[in-house]
Amino acid sequence: MTGKPLTTQNQFLVRAATARIFVQRVGAVWFVVVLLYLVSGLFSPGMFQVSQVLNILQVAAFLGVVATGQTLALLVGGIDLSVAGVVTMANIVSTGLMAGRDGSMFIAVGTCILVAAVVGLTNGLMITIVRVAPLIATLGMNSILFGAALVYTNGAPHGGIAPGFAVFGQGHLMAFPISAVCWLVVALTIAWVTRRTVFGRQLYAVGASATAARMMGIPARRIVIMAYILSSVMAVLGGLLITSYIGSPSLGIGDQFLLSSIAATIVGGTALTGGIGSIVGTIGGTIFVTELNSFTNIVRVSTGTQFVLQGVVIALSVLLYRFVGVSRTSITPQ
Repeated sequence: MTGKPLTTQNQFLVRAATARIFVQRVGAVWFVVVLLYLVSGLFSPGMFQVSQVLNILQVAAFLGVVATGQTLALLVGGIDLSVAGVVTMANIVSTGLMAGRDGSMFIAVGTCILVAAVVGLTNGLMITIVRVAPLIATLGMNSILFGAALVYTNGAPHGGIAPGFAVFGQGHLMAFPISAVCWLVVALTIAWVTRRTVFGRQLYAVGASATAARMMGIPARRIVIMAYILSSVMAVLGGLLITSYIGSPSLGIGDQFLLSSIAATIVGGTALTGGIGSIVGTIGGTIFVTELNSFTNIVRVSTGTQFVLQGVVIALSVLLYRFVGVSRTSITPQ
């Protein structure tokens, strides 16, 4: 009489374990993305139109590139709060140098990338050599960049993008947004690097334990510095994409990426403690955050409430991944 309940219980445990493994492999964020999309469609049937899906991808691209870099910073056990300043810097510098001329486009883009690399290098050196906490070092850099933007523009930004530059943020390739193509190319390239290269394996090792990584001969300081350089470069690329989209300079345009880039990364399964996460998960987290903003616009939620929801989403995401049993030994880079 006791055999049947035991068998039923075992079957339930096996099914639960199988479901858990499936969720871990696919990523819980993708289930949430689909669920939110269906809920949004119930409130606004227009969400089910292909044009709306493409619009979401176009807007998600700007955040997605920035979040890709944020993922690298979190993987090494840090955080990059200077991304907002880098995005603003990219917007102000690129429009100022282009001034509506195609001939200045490459100089403007190259200058922005160079400045971003210097910003990332400075962040990395402050954290690894001077041993300033990542939170403090990058927050200070964010303030420096915003102050520099104010000095550079005297509070009145001027200039505009080159006509040929608009295609990256506004153009389409067979109806598919070029900005989304740029994002996916960048993200999947970084995903390949983190999963298939020595640098990627060292990135995860340093994030899991910098001390143990050094004992294994891994140049932990160099890896952390490279992570912050790449984070800043990704932020400037995201800033250039959104600049291409809006076409004009705007002080503070990067502020929207500070919390949202962290939210997209955490929702995608990257741990704040380092060593756990994936770029593919961040892609899903980016789509989710963009869907959430679109949904709150549909139901006419205020901007303040949107920030509250993003904070709640971060907290719930941490609880969700802990519930499904995501551990350092069960997550592999994707």
